[in-house]
Amino acid sequence: MKHIATLLFSLALFSVAANADDKPVDFQQLPSSAKTFIKSEFPLESISFITKDSDLLDTTYDVHFASGLKIEFGSNGEWKEISRTSSPVESRFVPKQIVSTVSSRWPGAEFKKIERYRHGYEVELTNRMELKFDKKFRLTEIDD
Repeated sequence: MKHIATLLFSLALFSVAANADDKPVDFQQLPSSAKTFIKSEFPLESISFITKDSDLLDTTYDVHFASGLKIEFGSNGEWKEISRTSSPVESRFVPKQIVSTVSSRWPGAEFKKIERYRHGYEVELTNRMELKFDKKFRLTEIDD
């Protein structure tokens, strides 16, 4: 009986995960802090589309702009990731300590992507380096 209950629970969990597709949403369906962030930081950018991804533990929103900019927001409306396909991400979104480390070790490298985690940051540079920093902005991992 215990095995059957475990199997049923696993199947239910799998079916919920399988249905976790990105659903298109409009700007008004974003959390208010995400809308405020976009309006204040990117007022001239044109939004191509927005998707919402809901799973058991979290909901995220991906906002794709015509310029190649993509911002992922958490359910609370705070940005989790900022990336660009055709040009660098503005360093104003990267903590100053990370900018300082990158500019001193890899002069000329710019940011393609920044991700904000509970335990720190990850950045991808235009020179294809991927760096992880802890919450105290100490470099903890380098992937080249």
